Amino acid sequence: MSSIVVISDSHGSIENLSLFTARLGQPDALWHLGDCTEDAPRLAQRLNCGFVSVRGNCDPFSSQPLMQVIDWHRKRFLLLHGHTVGGRLNLYYLAKEHGCDVVLFGHSHVPSMERQDDVLLINPGSLSRPRTSKGPSLAVLTLNDQDLDAKLLFSV
Repeated sequence: MSSIVVISDSHGSIENLSLFTARLGQPDALWHLGDCTEDAPRLAQRLNCGFVSVRGNCDPFSSQPLMQVIDWHRKRFLLLHGHTVGGRLNLYYLAKEHGCDVVLFGHSHVPSMERQDDVLLINPGSLSRPRTSKGPSLAVLTLNDQDLDAKLLFSV
């Protein structure tokens, strides 16, 4: 079994990670979806795991890619911030173009999880500047063979 913590829009503030650490266990990786990609190594250090990041609209000087495709436990993930793609339908088509099962995106600071046909679209929300009454949020992916369990976690 493998677990991945997915975070977006940390905007230089990683203190809220402490609201979640007791519920995260020991993840295998942290995936940061942009807007302060420099937070990714600090967050990963706190979780004692490796990390991957993509740049967002607030990362103009980052050397990270705009998008990454990652194969993990027989699933294919598309990671991007989302600011260059207009709407969920376009995210779906981009996933299909790259043969991905899951799209992980941020930008809106609003957490969401929905399935569109055979593609799962997940926005973990924002770790530091949430736009929801449930407070800061992140996503946790748990993979076991071919099964994927995805959850949104909220601080409130």
